[in-house]
Amino acid sequence: MKKALSVLMLVVVFLGFGSGVVDAKSYVFSQKVYKLGTRHNDVKVIQEALKKDGSFKQANTTTYYGTITESAVKSFQKKNGLKADGIVGTATIKKMTDLGLVNVNTPQTTPQTTSRGTVQRQKAGEYLDWWTEVQEIIAHGDVLLVEDVETGKTFNVKVTAGTNHADVETVTKEDTATLRSIWGGFSWDRRAVLVHKGNRVIAASMNGMPHAGVESLPGGNVVSNRSAGFGQGINYDFVKGNNMDGHMCLHFKNSLTHGSNKQDPQHQANVKKAAGL
Repeated sequence: MKKALSVLMLVVVFLGFGSGVVDAKSYVFSQKVYKLGTRHNDVKVIQEALKKDGSFKQANTTTYYGTITESAVKSFQKKNGLKADGIVGTATIKKMTDLGLVNVNTPQTTPQTTSRGTVQRQKAGEYLDWWTEVQEIIAHGDVLLVEDVETGKTFNVKVTAGTNHADVETVTKEDTATLRSIWGGFSWDRRAVLVHKGNRVIAASMNGMPHAGVESLPGGNVVSNRSAGFGQGINYDFVKGNNMDGHMCLHFKNSLTHGSNKQDPQHQANVKKAAGL
């Protein structure tokens, strides 16, 4: 009898750990409603489900329910005959689980959920040197997820230029709206941020002022009246349709400004802040 019981237990253990994907219905959502402005680990699960469905087209998933997620939810709801209100409630969750879109092993981002349902954001990023480490991870053309340390809000940027540091542009007009909500409009103020690239989270600092570009003209050409008073020069606006003229500066440990070719003390202080130092 003991031998049979032992065999049975081994079978249960094997079945429980032998598969990376568990029945979608085994995932338990901790809230009944998810909507615009929600910040929770479950939002990442919802975004992953929407990616499988084809409704969520962003490269990165986050724990923040922004306008892009809301739009993707509406698309999913319309496609499946649900009320297209952009709110994930019982009916939408049921449809996702019935379709097998929810994977219990969805990778979790560094923000974690507490027992009360609030979110503790990523506390610190890696303190990596721009010259010897960051450029081995980040390259021109990469799309990065930027997380503001103070507010936890996130938006996507694309690396479009830069040698002494990374020059980046928001990817969509929704990303620009989020950026403006963080900085209170466009601003030269430096803020501590965390840069997400794959499974890496890197300490950084960023200003919120797009400059040296003209949205309505081709990027790379010599143009006049570039944004932020930069006058004539190369048009550093390569991402179109994002409601922004030009690019912004993204600094890392030991990076330099392009104007003075020196380190910016405030940027460097913010990088340390983002690294928890």
